[in-house]
Amino acid sequence: MIKYSTIRKYQSLILWLVFFLISFLFFSKTLNNFFVSDDFHWLVIARDTEISWRIFLTNYEGNTFGGSYNPLLVFIFKFFYNFFGLNYFVYHLFSILLHSLNAFLVFLLSNRIFSFAKFSNTKIWAFIAGLLFLIWPIQVEVISWVAAWPHLWATSFYILSLIKYIDFKSSRKRAKLFLSILFFIIALLIKEIAISLPFVILMLEIYFISINNRNKLLSTYFYISGYFLILVLFFCIRFFSTGLFFGYYGSHILQISINKWLGNLAAYLGDFFTFSFIRSLMYKAIYHYSEIIIIILLLSLILYFSISLFKKKFLQVIIFSVFLFLLAPMLITDLHHLTFAGERYMYLPSSLFVIWILLVLYNFHWFKKNKFIIFILFLLLSSIIICYKNIIWRESSMLSKQIVDSYSLLKLENDQKLVSVSLPDNLLGGEVFRNNLQQALELYYPDNHPDIYPLPVYTRLNLENYNKSLLKWKNEEKGWLGESRDGGYIVTGKTSITINDVYFELWGYNYQNFTSNIIRLYPKDEDTLFLIFDKGRLKLLK
Repeated sequence: MIKYSTIRKYQSLILWLVFFLISFLFFSKTLNNFFVSDDFHWLVIARDTEISWRIFLTNYEGNTFGGSYNPLLVFIFKFFYNFFGLNYFVYHLFSILLHSLNAFLVFLLSNRIFSFAKFSNTKIWAFIAGLLFLIWPIQVEVISWVAAWPHLWATSFYILSLIKYIDFKSSRKRAKLFLSILFFIIALLIKEIAISLPFVILMLEIYFISINNRNKLLSTYFYISGYFLILVLFFCIRFFSTGLFFGYYGSHILQISINKWLGNLAAYLGDFFTFSFIRSLMYKAIYHYSEIIIIILLLSLILYFSISLFKKKFLQVIIFSVFLFLLAPMLITDLHHLTFAGERYMYLPSSLFVIWILLVLYNFHWFKKNKFIIFILFLLLSSIIICYKNIIWRESSMLSKQIVDSYSLLKLENDQKLVSVSLPDNLLGGEVFRNNLQQALELYYPDNHPDIYPLPVYTRLNLENYNKSLLKWKNEEKGWLGESRDGGYIVTGKTSITINDVYFELWGYNYQNFTSNIIRLYPKDEDTLFLIFDKGRLKLLK
């Protein structure tokens, strides 16, 4: 018989194994998913990057202007590419491992937070928090998409840093503070989403000071200033390496747009509670009634904070504030208006969201009385949604492989110059291809691949149409016209612009969701060869 003392000795390992088994049960179908979209971009970066100190002085692509600053992420991909190459099974297995580890870290973090809240059966509630994080239905993208690894890895070190800081506050052992700072630096060098950590620690300090009068404010401010100093140094190194200080994906400067950020906050909060199923309606409402949505959002937040402070739910207020700080860096980036795409941005904030949810529900008598039934019902609902989203990602990955395989049927010469148009961006949120077909063909056809110049015009796919002919192409005097076969809005992209010596226009454009039903192409060179997507495979426009 296994002794109780033995179980206690290995309880952390046993608990992580429980989380891993549950994670495996929910997400094992992703293991055989083929690479998609930006996966190929990261694989090519891993293939071409030479390990040296220069990685810390450039952006992730090895250039000195623009892009993100993720030096440790480059090391991670380089390591996996060197050992596992194009074995997508291994990459997906590590995604499941990382997700289960993050769920375990959420357990550790919530166990400390619930102790402050004086919960009874603290470890049971902490286990529920970890389990909710594990199976919350917005987690599918970050596990299914290898290119979403920065969110998985950064979340691990972010939560570790928080845990070690709380431990330092309890024990005053400086080794724990050193570990907290070290984990913060690692998280920063993996993904810039970690910039919120000093502000989160400041919020936690406000709570610590409020409950413990023995805290010495001078030493507290000294320790916190260390995190902010590291943040300033990070921005300086980032500026030196990329030429950008506050620039981000899609923009070289920070564009202040309070209304847009608040609108995005409303959309993000809606996704947390509805698992992205009302996102299209939410963005439609934001597009037509932005002022009303923003007023409702602000009034709701003011009402929540007022009631919580009046009832002296200080920890609850702090954790919700921390959740908002975690979400803040994501608000500059739009979610996709018509699919589940972009849920990876909610991965880190969801760690505090589930803790806040339990802090709110704990004091409701009906919840404590019926929590088992409620949890079983949520487990069933979550299982159904995750299964559905897993199917989407499975189909999108199969389509990605189908597209890559179809290139061999074109029988083109090596380095043939092609302009790609109407490639599938995603399938209901499951990534397929955008601008990364070039890299995919380089990896799988190293001796005979084309030179592709992409146009930012794509087709929208669903589970019914991805193997059908979506556009009816017609040759015109000056170029080509592609019209939706069913009249639906299945073309998405920019409205009209010249790129790669091709002027194109999208007609019947819907500015609410950036979609159209007609595309016209006007190449500068009449001999331009267009690579298109039709009936689930690559074709040349003839």
